[in-house]
Amino acid sequence: MDQDEPLIRRLVPACDPADAIAGLWEELRKQPLSTELWLELTRLYNVADQPAQWHYTAQQLRRLQHDQERSLGATPPGCSAENNQADSWEVLLRAPGSKAARIWASRLQHWLMQCPGDWLGWLYLARLEDANNEQIHHQSLEQACRHEPIAGESLHWLGVWRLEAGDHRGAIEALAPLVDRHPMRHGSMLHLGEALLRVGNRTAAEAAFTRASASRNPAFLRLLAQRVHQHNYWQEAIAVLERARHLAPDAIPTLIQLARLHWDVYQLNQAEVLCQRILELEPGNRDVRYLLNALPGRRGDAAAHLAAVEAHYNELGHADSRLASSIAMASLYVDDCSPTQIAERHCQLCQPIETAISPQAAFSNDRDPERPLKIGLVSGDFHRQHPVNLFMLPLLERLDRNYYPVTVFHTGSMHDEYTLRARQATRHWIEATGQDDPSLSQCIREQGIDILIDLAGHTSSHRLGVFAMRSAPVQATFLGYPHSTGLSRIDWLIGDPVVSPVEHAHLFSEGIAQLPASVFCWSPVDDYPLPPARPAEAPLIFGSFNNVMKLSPRTISLWSALLRDLPEARLLLKAPSLSEPSVVERFTGLFTTHGISADRLRFEGPQELSQMMQRYGAIDIALDPTPYNGGTTSLQALWMGVPLITLQGGNFVSRMGTSFLTTLGRPEWIARDEGDYRRIARELAAQREDLRANRASLRLQMATSGLSDLERYASNVQALWRRMWQHHCSKQRERILAAQA
Repeated sequence: MDQDEPLIRRLVPACDPADAIAGLWEELRKQPLSTELWLELTRLYNVADQPAQWHYTAQQLRRLQHDQERSLGATPPGCSAENNQADSWEVLLRAPGSKAARIWASRLQHWLMQCPGDWLGWLYLARLEDANNEQIHHQSLEQACRHEPIAGESLHWLGVWRLEAGDHRGAIEALAPLVDRHPMRHGSMLHLGEALLRVGNRTAAEAAFTRASASRNPAFLRLLAQRVHQHNYWQEAIAVLERARHLAPDAIPTLIQLARLHWDVYQLNQAEVLCQRILELEPGNRDVRYLLNALPGRRGDAAAHLAAVEAHYNELGHADSRLASSIAMASLYVDDCSPTQIAERHCQLCQPIETAISPQAAFSNDRDPERPLKIGLVSGDFHRQHPVNLFMLPLLERLDRNYYPVTVFHTGSMHDEYTLRARQATRHWIEATGQDDPSLSQCIREQGIDILIDLAGHTSSHRLGVFAMRSAPVQATFLGYPHSTGLSRIDWLIGDPVVSPVEHAHLFSEGIAQLPASVFCWSPVDDYPLPPARPAEAPLIFGSFNNVMKLSPRTISLWSALLRDLPEARLLLKAPSLSEPSVVERFTGLFTTHGISADRLRFEGPQELSQMMQRYGAIDIALDPTPYNGGTTSLQALWMGVPLITLQGGNFVSRMGTSFLTTLGRPEWIARDEGDYRRIARELAAQREDLRANRASLRLQMATSGLSDLERYASNVQALWRRMWQHHCSKQRERILAAQA
């Protein structure tokens, strides 16, 4: 053969493409960055009608051509639009036991008889046979490893697919051998670290992340920083991003991610400086706008935050933008919106979303009203300090698994020991982070879910689009959002007679399903010992550990009045944003305008949860803000033996404190107006010695009340689910399921 003949012509003679593909993979082992080889391999997979392999090689080719003028362009002829959707192949590789996956495996077996040198064919077959036929799986994996173009590539992908499918131990089994064989595979080390974290091996996970951080690729370092931050390693994430920034100082993606991270951990000045730098480099950058919109809220100015987000939403003109949820959430914090206005705004924001999404076909679920029910939970918030985890994990661990089997569709990315506990408490756990709304909706339908429960509302991790598609016969919202969602296709809001009374039905787009006691049940997932009693001579300390967005102008005015009523009293405020001097300065100024000097105020930033719980020992009386009451923080205060004063408002978010104290049996701490609030504060101040000595008594009262009776709470929740299902089976139209004793 003429050695001067072009490489491709020598490798790919005029013959069946199957005969040439093996030669190309062999050559790629020598020249893995050859655009020419990847282009020809992509063409041959198209000719051979192997769309999954085509997609992979086309993707690699595009990456290589990223900085070149030439691009792959339109989909090559011979591959249908359906076959060229990456999601279809990725779904099958995440769920290798499906019927479609088995059909694909059969086709691959036939293809590999023609083309035994096809690395991708063997790799896909190994995954599709994973856990179905161990012998064939190992044979296919051996063939894949034999033909792989880069050492360790087969085990890497097998580990990635297992990790995405929630098979964390299987992912470790695939990726762990690469530590000794190919420790410089930084991507493999990243995925190994994630898998190790998800089984609770933090020490080994941290070692894997450290190996991954040796990369000199800024794009990879950004990915690494994102993943470790999702697991609460925020300081390490900042260090990784600073390394990426050192390698490429003015890379916009790095600066944006770094700004977001500083914003997320309440380092607001650093975030703002980075935003300004991005605008210097790229004045029209769109991502910065979202961060700058959020900064006023992080600094405690809810009205400015709401105005900024609404202006951005109106400029974009996209009714389905997630900014709609930002507006809905921000509206809960402002003083000058009535309950009716807030409810109407939620419906206005959701109406275009529901109009744009047609609900899917009818369901075939058996309408037997007494049969076991499949419960689906959609949440990404099963991790330590998140309120959803604090309230849902104890409930999950006490549900009747036989009569109410639970499937969690986990849409988040953070995993810790509490995520593992939640997973162990469920019948099924499906990692759904990478699924878009249509895919997740279809997955829910395939699981035959009877009652699908939203645990996010309009918070940042929500998947309300899945509920707008009508993904289960009965849909409800519960715990994650203290207000109606505004979606009419969510059938029920699970509340109680206080936060969602029958007379407030007009404020809810959903029907009202009431639990007999508070909708929130406090059963701490960790042990928090009571702090020692404060000295008798210590000054009276009021306190609030709520985030600064809740410190509305009305709240500051009211609390200032308390401090004027009791000149010897002090106020302790603790929140993540209060680690920022500029935020402290802002609130000091706001209290000063009401005649309260700085020496009567104390500001503290964030602490780890167990340390924060002990700080309740520094206060005598907890103050509930308005209009957005404390939730978790109020229950934490009561559990640590601190009485709570609340002002009853006109909607769910401003009646949570009333719900807690009613269920606790302390109605005397519920104020009907601001004058009443001040009176209660004066009366409690006069009892401060008794309050300090009787923290244990308050905890005992809480532990023996309906506010912490987890067994009864679990029974009531399951009974309410049953009533919701019976309502569906009977085809009733009534929109109220009133509490039953």
